[in-house]
Amino acid sequence: MVASHIARSAHINTKCSHCDRKEHNIIMKIMKKLILKIVPSIVLLVVVFVSCSKSEAYKKKLSIPYQKMEPQEVHILEYNKALFSIDTANFEEELEAVRPYFKDLLGDKLEKRDFDYVKAFVTDTFIVKLNDLAMETFPDIEVVEDEVRGVYQHFAYYYPEVAIPQTYTYVSGVDYESGPVMIGGRNVMISLDYYLNNKDLVYDKLGIPRYISRRCQPAALTRDLAEALYFAYVFRGNNLNNALAEMIEQGKKYYFIEAMNPSLPDSVILGYSTRQMDWANYHEGQIWAYVVEKNMLYANTYEQRRMLFNDGPFTTAFGEDSPSRIGDFLGLKIVRSFMSNNDETLTNLMKMTDDQDIFQRSQYKPRK
Repeated sequence: MVASHIARSAHINTKCSHCDRKEHNIIMKIMKKLILKIVPSIVLLVVVFVSCSKSEAYKKKLSIPYQKMEPQEVHILEYNKALFSIDTANFEEELEAVRPYFKDLLGDKLEKRDFDYVKAFVTDTFIVKLNDLAMETFPDIEVVEDEVRGVYQHFAYYYPEVAIPQTYTYVSGVDYESGPVMIGGRNVMISLDYYLNNKDLVYDKLGIPRYISRRCQPAALTRDLAEALYFAYVFRGNNLNNALAEMIEQGKKYYFIEAMNPSLPDSVILGYSTRQMDWANYHEGQIWAYVVEKNMLYANTYEQRRMLFNDGPFTTAFGEDSPSRIGDFLGLKIVRSFMSNNDETLTNLMKMTDDQDIFQRSQYKPRK
């Protein structure tokens, strides 16, 4: 009986073993199919991750120990606050009292016509409104001083030989000739009424198109300051004989702006809405393919250059969701790729004049 029981058990175990092997083979086949499907996806993800990491290598270069640089403190003189605090009933005397603090702006001596001009300016109802909104938007000058100091410290890291002049805030009446930030030999002038977020529709009342006025936000102050530093101390005129050359020159400017404040979002750097920025990033490969296909890189016709670089609400060729100045966007991407793929410094980049060499060494090729 024991023998027969063992025999039966052996027979059953043999059958079970056979079943196990069969189930094992089925499971292995399923696993193999899954692996064949999953592995390419994993490889693709790794390739994309490595590619993205490499394309954004430039960001490491922008991470610098700027906090140790001068100036450790920035004291902004509030010209607008001083002017609009003057009692108009005793205007000449009070203006003369503040003049020594603003000699760079008011000069050594004020004539009668100077008093009349300044008084007319600070009593203009619309100018008063702009100043009120500026004071409301920037209630604490120390916050502005901290942001400005960060830009100056980044600049000093790359250009320690440049002495930054005294910084002032003022209200310009949104003067488009002077722009939001002016840098002269003895002063930096920041026009606070450029950063009002179109409160009370003040920019609409001035006839400024919405695609421009949306850039007039407090976040753009350091961006505009960096751009002013670029044109005052860094920019070197170059022969922009084709679209590619202009793309790269614009890209260098935007890269410099980013280097002065790496925390700025791309939408602020380029002056796009968030939606336009997302659109441009999503369609980057298609934009580039279109430009190449239409032989626009080395084009020099007015129509092609206008399509790539003119300001406006959008780029007609790409539809109403697109931003304008699409050549600026591509230029920044090319320069970032160049800095990611080459052992170059910001100061070296700014000195380079061979745009074709920058393009070739950038290895720029966005995925479609």
